[in-house]
Amino acid sequence: MVLEARPVTLEGEHIILEPLSQAHAQGLYTRGREAAEWAYMPRRCFVDLADARQWIDEALDAPNQLPFAIVERGKNRITGSTRYLNIRPEHLSLEIGWTWLGQEWQRTPVNTEAKLLLLRHAFDSLGCQRVEFKTDARNLRSQRALERIGASREGVLRKHMIVQEEFARDSVYFSVIDRKSVVLGKWGVGGGGGGGGGG
Repeated sequence: MVLEARPVTLEGEHIILEPLSQAHAQGLYTRGREAAEWAYMPRRCFVDLADARQWIDEALDAPNQLPFAIVERGKNRITGSTRYLNIRPEHLSLEIGWTWLGQEWQRTPVNTEAKLLLLRHAFDSLGCQRVEFKTDARNLRSQRALERIGASREGVLRKHMIVQEEFARDSVYFSVIDRKSVVLGKWGVGGGGGGGGGG
C-alpha cells in the first residue's frame, strides 16, 4: 500500500476540517491575533491579514504537508488550523501538528475531535502504521490532551527546535501505532472532552 495524502474534507460532530485555502485567511487572522495562543508554536501570532495570507501560502507550499482549516459546524466559523506533516509514504507514517485554536474554542471538544478525525482518516483511509505528534516540553496541557486520546509518550528530543525569541525548545514525542492503541470508545468522534491547542 502507498500512502497518498490528498486534500480532503473531514466532518465530525462539532467541526469540519476543510483543506486550507486563502478563503480562510480572514477567519484565521481574526482568531490568530493573540500572542498567548501561539506561545508554544514555532512562530508568533499574526500581525495583520497579509501575514495570515503569507502563512497560508507557506503552509500550502511546504513539502510533505497537508494543512486544514478547522471550521465550527453549523455556524461556519473558523476556529483555527491543523495539518498533516512529515508525511513519509514509504514508511506509512505521518505527523499531526501545527494545531492552534482561537481562545473561545480552547478547553472544548474541538481539539480532541480534530485529532481523532485526522487519526481515523490516517489509519482507515491512508493505511498508516504510525502517526506521531510532537509538542513543546513546556506545554503540559497539550501533553495531557495527547495522553487522553491514547497516544504513547516516546521521549524527549532536547534542544530540538529553535523557535520564538531564538529559544531552543525541547520536543516531547508521542505516537499512535494503530487503531488498537487508542481506546476504542474514543473513536466515536465528537464524544470526547477538549484539550487546548498546540503541537
